[in-house]
Amino acid sequence: MGSTAIHTIDGADGRRCEIRVGRGLANADNLIVREVANVAVLTQPAVAALAELVADQARRDRTSSAHVRILPDGEAAKNLTTVEHVYEWLNSLGFTRSDLVIGVGGGALTDLAGFAAATYLRGVDVVYLPTSLLGAVDASIGGKTGVNVGGKNLAGVFRHPSRVIVDLDLLDEIPGALRREGAAEAVKAGFIADRAIVDEYESNGIAASLDVVVPAAIAVKVHAVTADFREKGLRAILNYGHTIGHAIEVAGSISHGEAVAIGMVAAGAISEEMLGFPHAARQRTIIEHLGLPVVAPAVDVELVATLMGRDKKRDAAGIRMVLLEDFGRPVLRHVAEGQIATGLAAVGVALG
Repeated sequence: MGSTAIHTIDGADGRRCEIRVGRGLANADNLIVREVANVAVLTQPAVAALAELVADQARRDRTSSAHVRILPDGEAAKNLTTVEHVYEWLNSLGFTRSDLVIGVGGGALTDLAGFAAATYLRGVDVVYLPTSLLGAVDASIGGKTGVNVGGKNLAGVFRHPSRVIVDLDLLDEIPGALRREGAAEAVKAGFIADRAIVDEYESNGIAASLDVVVPAAIAVKVHAVTADFREKGLRAILNYGHTIGHAIEVAGSISHGEAVAIGMVAAGAISEEMLGFPHAARQRTIIEHLGLPVVAPAVDVELVATLMGRDKKRDAAGIRMVLLEDFGRPVLRHVAEGQIATGLAAVGVALG
């Protein structure tokens, strides 16, 4: 089974999150953090069988009541209509604050499960079992929950899950497209904080060892979140590639990982122009060799500009972006329209 790494994060709200990373961990003993009367498992079609297995284990070994609800795949689930359906389902189960929600699925599923749990009865416990690489290294870690309301993740709360179980055996089984998508967030952690991740991906491409990159990427995020739970300072570096990336994700109807890859190429070009970042071309090559896009799809440029104007990192002085002085040296800077144009041009989008 190998060793299990355990991280803990104490949030500003007083809640503690435990993150277990290893092999052979996807079972009810790890997922059910305490004695509970009711367990509600939220999942998505591709991993419904795993969710049913967890529920069966829970009924057999840990609780008398465990139920599974299958939600739509991906971003299609992240809306207030789905949240309302989850509330109604929990009502029908007679759920109380003493019960437990488990989210089994990718990053969109854990975002939705976390938001529903954080807001139902003003907060019930939730545990995540991420089944995608992106979910494991990014979405499930850090206590951000959210749904899409006219833009990406514009409704949400900061609230940690009680536990996150990252089972590398599950991640070994994910198809290539999902592995590439998750690699975008994992290599991002390398660009902002850990060159060993960059070196692993540069040497081995998409075949990079998950035993190397997953624990390292999670450690980067845990460090940033521990220092800055509510994203007032250091945690913002985790948004490298996301300002332009989120806008292109929505405008171009592409996946989150693809969008972050494109966004990092754009941010690298802006970093080169503003800060003299010396590795913009190298970064682009690493991303391209992972099989990720480095050019945006055809998009409505006005929509991209509108979406960037709604970005959560904007303030009274304008749009702020995470940029790089070097690998491992991120900074947060306000960017002017001309600099945004430089980034967009680097990924094939011309502002009018």
